[in-house]
Amino acid sequence: MHVVLQRVVNQIANEVRGLDAETTQLHPRGLTYKWTAQQVIEHLLLGYRLTSGALETRLHKGRVSRHQTRTYLQWSLQLMILSFGALPRGVPALDETTPEKGQFAAMDGRQLGDLLRREIEAMDTLLDTSRRKFGMDRVATHPWLGPLRVDQWRRFHVVHGLHHLVQLRSVIAEVAPAPVPIKLSSSLVKELQIPAQRPLT
Repeated sequence: MHVVLQRVVNQIANEVRGLDAETTQLHPRGLTYKWTAQQVIEHLLLGYRLTSGALETRLHKGRVSRHQTRTYLQWSLQLMILSFGALPRGVPALDETTPEKGQFAAMDGRQLGDLLRREIEAMDTLLDTSRRKFGMDRVATHPWLGPLRVDQWRRFHVVHGLHHLVQLRSVIAEVAPAPVPIKLSSSLVKELQIPAQRPLT
């Protein structure tokens, strides 16, 4: 797997690794319109599959799309996302990448991380194949960004992954907050009769 994708997928997998299957299904504050940790991962998985499907179509046809031009909006979005690394906020997910109830079985964090790695590796293999076959041509068309080269597809998935990494951390903070460490004050030490040091044996 390309190092830029591996770095992001490792960060995402590490965030969910310790979650059990019950926790991955919890909505922040019980609000069902807010994605669970698993739904955030599912959205990324579906995005990888959508890209893989577009690449497979081009490889099967043996040529890139004839429509290589970009609209001004697509050019602007490419500049914002691919050059500056900023995804516009408040834009709804594509229908094809929106998680649906029951689409995936409930999984714990380790299973989600493993599935995420398998899907992104499959997509990255297709990106490598496309680079060898089509070179620096725009190999497939993104629904919003228009036609993209292989390096631009990787850049998109890095920016998109980091965007949802922030969201994932927010979800986990709500549904599985880290325990607050106990601070032992001197009065509490006396009250609990904690010895200053262990006796030698």
